[in-house]
Amino acid sequence: MASTAALTRRPVLNLLFCPEFQPQLSRRWQSSYRRTKKRLRVKPDASFSPSSSTECHIIHNPPSSAPSVYLTPTKFLPANDVRRTLRRESETAADASPAQSLSNGYRDRGEKKYLSKEEIEAMRELRKSDPMVWSRAKLAERFGCSNLFVGMVCEAAVEKKAIQRQILTAVQSRWGVKRTMAREDRQLRKELWGRDK
Repeated sequence: MASTAALTRRPVLNLLFCPEFQPQLSRRWQSSYRRTKKRLRVKPDASFSPSSSTECHIIHNPPSSAPSVYLTPTKFLPANDVRRTLRRESETAADASPAQSLSNGYRDRGEKKYLSKEEIEAMRELRKSDPMVWSRAKLAERFGCSNLFVGMVCEAAVEKKAIQRQILTAVQSRWGVKRTMAREDRQLRKELWGRDK
């Protein structure tokens, strides 16, 4: 009697719910096989079929992708959406000056401006008088030329070069071993660029 009571109190070992006792086999049922085969059945695009023309041409089948939020037409945006006001402002700015609306930085340069000898001498004098104040960018802005042209026309004073060298040595003093070795390797590679192999 006691043994039967102990048996009823013990949980019955069911092989279906105990993965330790189940054989480690993965079963593929017919339904899962059918489902995977169905996914592989893709309808061919019209451009997949051989063309009747004899000319060579390019077939372009871009992959489908989710629509971008940046391409949402203004018509479908909510009335209180920020993008509506931004687009309105950009349109008015584009109408005012088309050169500023270009985001790549391209602009209509117009006619080239050539500096006279007097302007170049004035640029050199300003650069010599106070190189810290009259940097390349400020001189280029004042005379309406590029930073590259300012660098070609007038060099910085010896004092400014010394200050820049001190700044560079201060920065290099904080470098670790790896960065120092990487910079030295880079310098060696630059020296080898011009050599014949």
